[in-house]
Amino acid sequence: MSMKMKKAGLATKYKFNIRKPVSLISTYQLSIATTEKILRSSMKSVGISDSDQIIKRNQPAIGLLTKEIIETKLEVKSIRSLLERRTSKFEGLTEYDQHFINTFAKVAAISFAEYFSQGKTKPVELNQTILHLSAEADLYREPKSKYCYPMGKEQSRHQIIKYLIGKGYQATPDIRTATGANSDSSIRSAIMKINAKAKHDLKIVKLIEGRRTDGYRINPKYRIFLK
Repeated sequence: MSMKMKKAGLATKYKFNIRKPVSLISTYQLSIATTEKILRSSMKSVGISDSDQIIKRNQPAIGLLTKEIIETKLEVKSIRSLLERRTSKFEGLTEYDQHFINTFAKVAAISFAEYFSQGKTKPVELNQTILHLSAEADLYREPKSKYCYPMGKEQSRHQIIKYLIGKGYQATPDIRTATGANSDSSIRSAIMKINAKAKHDLKIVKLIEGRRTDGYRINPKYRIFLK
C-alpha cells in the first residue's frame, strides 16, 4: 500500500504539462514517461544493459530532470550539458567512466532535440531502423529469422561495430587501436565487408559511412541496441 501511495505521490509531484513558445513550433509537452523512454533508449544504444533498473532507482531524479529540460533552452548543447551533470549522479550509472556518461548524454540530447522538433502531438519517432547486436554477435533486425547477419564473436567486424555504437566519426587509427586490428587498411576492408553483408543479410544500405577527413561512424539512419 505504501509503495502505491509513494508512486502516486511522485506522479503528482512531477506531473508536468508546460507549454512554452519555441522556434518552428508553437508548443511542446514533455512528460516523465517520455524522459524515461528517451533515457532508456539512449542508455541501451551505448551499451548500458541495466537501464531499466537505473530508471527505476532514479525516478525522483528523473522528475527533476524533466522539469529542468523543460526550463532549459531547446538546444542539443544545452540539454547535453544538463544531462552530463545530472545523470552522472544517477544511482547505478556512476559505475561507468566519464567518457561513457558523456557519450550517453550526447545520444540522449540528440533524441530530446528530435522529440521537441516534432511538436507536442507527435510521439517520439527518430525515423531510424532499429538493429540489435546480440551477445552471440548476431546483428539483426526484426524479424530475426529473416534479417540476421551472424558476425562471429571473435571477428574484427564485430569489434568494429561495438566500438562505433553511440559515437560520432572515429578516425581509422583509433578504430584500429581499439579493435586490435593489424592495419588501417584492414579496418577499411572490414568495413567494406560489413556494409556488403548488411546489404545482403539485413537489406539495409551503408550501415557504416565514412569521410576521408573524419573516419567512420554508424549511419544515423540506423540505431543499434546491444542485447
